[in-house]
Amino acid sequence: MKPTLDVIQYSKTAHAAVRAAAEQEHDFGGWLADVLARAAADLGSTDALTAGRPGSWEADLVQRLVKGTVGRDDEYLADYRRQTP
Repeated sequence: MKPTLDVIQYSKTAHAAVRAAAEQEHDFGGWLADVLARAAADLGSTDALTAGRPGSWEADLVQRLVKGTVGRDDEYLADYRRQTP
């Protein structure tokens, strides 16, 4: 399946953000876990991050990273919800 222009664009944007963070963040793993936790909080669960391929090895690693941050049962997920001004 050929990626759409939207997929290409957000992938380029994500690549640039991840590369900049990898170059600048002292604790890149912690930064990445925080970003994924905030995205999961916005989506409502850590499972929402990997809903497209829940049994894949990539999904397993994402789940392990995020659940290590927000708790095995998402018990701290609400702490990562975006605060609206």
